[in-house]
Amino acid sequence: CEPLRAPLACLMSIEPVKLRSLRREELPKSRDVVNASVREKAGVIVENVKKNGEKALLEYAIRFGDLKEGAKHILTKADLKSAFDGIPNDQQGVLIRTARRIEKFAKAQRNSIRDLKTPIPGGYAWQKVSPVERGGCYAPGGRFPLPSSVLMTAITARCAGVKEVWVASPRPAEITKAAAHVAGADFLLCIGGAQAIAALAYGAGPIPPCDAIVGPGNQWVTAAKQLVAGKCAIDMLAGPSELLVLADDTANPKTVAADLLAQAEHDVVAVPMLVTTDLSLVKKVEKELTVQLANLGTKSTASKSLLNNGFVVVCETLDEAIETADFLAPEHLEVLVKNEMDVASRLNHYGALFIGSKAAEVLGDYGAGPNHTLPTGRTARYTGGLSVHCFLRIRTWMQLNDAESGPAQEMVRDSVALAKLEGLEGHAKSASLRISSVAYMNGDVKENKVADAPATVTYTKGEASISRWTKPRAVLFDMDGVLADVSGSYRVATLETAKAFGVSATEEDIDVIKAKGDANNDWVVTHRLILAKDNKSKVKYEEVRDKFQELYLGKDGKNGLRDTESLIPETKLLRRIAEKYPVAIVTGRPRDEADYFLKLHNLSDIFPQDLRICMEDGPPKPSPAPIIKALQKLGIEAAPDLGVSYMIGDTVDDIRAAKDAGCDVLGLGFVPPGKNPLKVSRSLFGAGAVRVMESMEEILSVLDISDGEGKVKDGQGRVGIINRKTKETTIFCKINLDGSGKSNINTGIGFYDHMLTALSKHGRFDIDVKCKGDLHIDDHHTTEDVALALGSAFKKAIGDKKGITRFGSAMVPLDEALSRVVVDISGRPSAHVSLGFRRSCIGTMSTEMLEHAFESFAINAGVTLHVECLKGKNDHHRAESAFKAMARALRVAVSKDGFKDVPSTKGVL
Repeated sequence: CEPLRAPLACLMSIEPVKLRSLRREELPKSRDVVNASVREKAGVIVENVKKNGEKALLEYAIRFGDLKEGAKHILTKADLKSAFDGIPNDQQGVLIRTARRIEKFAKAQRNSIRDLKTPIPGGYAWQKVSPVERGGCYAPGGRFPLPSSVLMTAITARCAGVKEVWVASPRPAEITKAAAHVAGADFLLCIGGAQAIAALAYGAGPIPPCDAIVGPGNQWVTAAKQLVAGKCAIDMLAGPSELLVLADDTANPKTVAADLLAQAEHDVVAVPMLVTTDLSLVKKVEKELTVQLANLGTKSTASKSLLNNGFVVVCETLDEAIETADFLAPEHLEVLVKNEMDVASRLNHYGALFIGSKAAEVLGDYGAGPNHTLPTGRTARYTGGLSVHCFLRIRTWMQLNDAESGPAQEMVRDSVALAKLEGLEGHAKSASLRISSVAYMNGDVKENKVADAPATVTYTKGEASISRWTKPRAVLFDMDGVLADVSGSYRVATLETAKAFGVSATEEDIDVIKAKGDANNDWVVTHRLILAKDNKSKVKYEEVRDKFQELYLGKDGKNGLRDTESLIPETKLLRRIAEKYPVAIVTGRPRDEADYFLKLHNLSDIFPQDLRICMEDGPPKPSPAPIIKALQKLGIEAAPDLGVSYMIGDTVDDIRAAKDAGCDVLGLGFVPPGKNPLKVSRSLFGAGAVRVMESMEEILSVLDISDGEGKVKDGQGRVGIINRKTKETTIFCKINLDGSGKSNINTGIGFYDHMLTALSKHGRFDIDVKCKGDLHIDDHHTTEDVALALGSAFKKAIGDKKGITRFGSAMVPLDEALSRVVVDISGRPSAHVSLGFRRSCIGTMSTEMLEHAFESFAINAGVTLHVECLKGKNDHHRAESAFKAMARALRVAVSKDGFKDVPSTKGVL
């Protein structure tokens, strides 16, 4: 053919491409990635290798053409390095640059999941993230070498932290071996198929068993992975490769056709799909497919894939097209539409998403960063692609160091109850051994002979212990019996109303009704009391309510019983609490009666209208709804790791409502004046109270308002002092926010001392820290506990926060490093720390704990803290610039702004 006519001649030899057009109901609903016959035959191979090891492995390798008899089947690092040295420089450069992009994404992925520590009742729980020890990475051989699969799998394993990485690939080309070297593989097994997977799973001769096996392969490989799953972890069961192009009338048909062909040439079983809202685009794409296929070296494979597996779905609307794409849940999904980002955000099911005409799927195949080993056959509806997470294990730790606290004992009792419900007697007995045999009573300890019956806790004037971690976030007050002494009002109204309907009752009768629960409404209590004492009574609820209100509110200009109500706690005590913590009322009273009492006793400013949750606001206690509503009004979300909120009540309904409101709400019981402390406490402890108080002054010690350690005389500045002792550390910490930058610091960790000295110097804070810790084990407890103590001292020093600037920010350089810190002394503890350390340690201090120190300080200091190292090569410089930036930001935040109020629209921080 003449040169100019060759394309035309070739085109005439190709039949025009015509894609199958399918309706939504005709789409494939599922696809078994493994043929049953192949699975059965692969099972024979796997069992043989499992039983006979290396002998069976080599027999299969020779039979299937992977090896010649006597050939080397395991390549070492030296062999892989030799292969890399032997390929051209340009190929070396491609491998190295691609590896760097994959590594960058995989490392970021690894950093996205970290260890964590969070409070639980009586102690702490940890999440520990750690890699498996040995990983197996499969890369297909097939018609062409696939070095990209070696890079994608082995680099991901290395970034996860896997110690030993094996690659398996049949008849590996030199470029495949070179890729294994670049990826950091330890060994390469020159065998493929089901026999290679079996060897990696069970071990064979010098090949040890792997803890995780990943990577794509043919049906035999996938069948073997399915068979060994459970012996080791696998990434997924990947079937034929898929691409779905979602396009509208703005899509370029040439681009759509090229991307579909790139997918089709993978294999004759590959699945190229087009979903579009534009019918005319289909004909244009088919024409382009015909033209491009004519000049494609892999047209034999690609044409069979298009003919046998390719299809198009034409949708009337974009919404329908999105639903169709989600239904198919493809391995690769390209979005070629007008508003691509909007459409992308609405898609839910895919292995990898490629947004816009520039983000070609082939770029993902060849190492843009994200992994190209992805779920197929609609499995993207429940799983994702290969990532560092495939090589990671998440383990949990638990430690109870305050097992006798109220919340911890409640957890133990719940465990006993659940075990009994499930019929597991041994579980129940095991948990029962952890039930505390003592009750705490004003410092005295008495034996509790019925340890598993909380309603019988011995009590005189005491309390149940409250765990050290219960840092208050808000205080909610019931009204009757807590704020209001209703012995001469509501109770008298109940008894007099009953008398009006011919029933004689006592206060003990009222207590019996209330102890049964669901008795937060005194009209209901009175009606029940009448019916209980006179079962023949036909009196209606409305009649009882009206008579009760007549007595309580007064009639004909006469005062009612409500005017006899006195305030139980002193007003100045309530004001002290409200100055330090958010407060609200949660009562079963009608709103007008609650308003009347608060106005009568000049408390309306302490409890504003929107912070009074009353009868009209929803279901009564013991429903948790009114408590949850009060917390929402205060802007407090459930977050037990940030502390707890207290509900103070005198009835079982109050305590049960607190208990059901969530693990971050605790019920504090209160004995109203004139009541029998023993009876009330037994009832309230049995309902789940963590403490029962006889006087409201006791709340001061719970809320950390009492004058004790840490109070400083006038003239010394804003000073906080903490003495902290645990099993692991003993710490003295003192901070003066109005100092000159003097420091005396000895934690036992040289670099930590250096950082805290920088914090003192550049914040102009005087800081004294002395710590004796278990450094013979590691630096964890010392680092964390010093930061917690320093945070607590800071919080004490800052006091009521009146007149402070509150917000502070700073950017501080140190040579090539630059860090930024933003702080808000908000009373809402939160830390967001990103320092990007490259080494595991600086000196003897772990970089992991350095970041954790910022977080621990923020939690106990009650501040919101954002710490970020923007750039830097040296980890020492990164850390020091961050500590100096925090010092400067805190200096600004604690400085006086010339005003005397709290810098918050809420009036509290």
